[in-house]
Amino acid sequence: MTDAERLPLREQNRRMVRDLVLDAAERLLRQDATADFSMRALAAEAGVGFATPFNHFGSKNAIMQALSERVIARMRTRFEEEGPEGDAIDRVTAMGRIAVALLLEQPAVYKAVVGSLGVVSQLPSAVRLRSTDLWTLALGDLKGLAGETAERARLVLAEQLAFSFRGCLSFWIAGELDDKQLEPAFVAAAATLLLGFAEPSRRAHLLALLAKNGR
Repeated sequence: MTDAERLPLREQNRRMVRDLVLDAAERLLRQDATADFSMRALAAEAGVGFATPFNHFGSKNAIMQALSERVIARMRTRFEEEGPEGDAIDRVTAMGRIAVALLLEQPAVYKAVVGSLGVVSQLPSAVRLRSTDLWTLALGDLKGLAGETAERARLVLAEQLAFSFRGCLSFWIAGELDDKQLEPAFVAAAATLLLGFAEPSRRAHLLALLAKNGR
């Protein structure tokens, strides 16, 4: 029995309907990545009543936030499936590669999804927390980072990597980074952050990454 099957039937149904709405939103974004669809069109695409998207999410902006969380969950799943080897530095660069590859499968859709996070919202989303968790997973046991900085790295590095990745995405969405530049831009940003925490023996590798991917 899966974790989902262990949930009460009411919760299973709630999640099923939420997924129907989110699946429909992704289909509409594939048709028009401007995200200029109405909630009525979304309900029709999902095959649910007009009020259902409102009842489950509250607003269109909340739906876009949920889509962003879904993208992060897909990145996490792919990282766990690939199981990249190496230390924290290798794992962070692997996560960057995996995350960018996923985004480039549907760049117009994912630009609309991530770009929607810049809209003013009355309620904060969980995207920042989910993104930080993603980079915590990538850092793993912090192997490759100097012992005297490990505790500080544990406190701040995952969130700073989340900020850096989001920053790179913002420039990509704005057209200031093209698809081919996105991964190198993040690798250079991550290498810059990791330099402050890396073991001496790993600094040459990070400097090489900067030389290769930075300007």
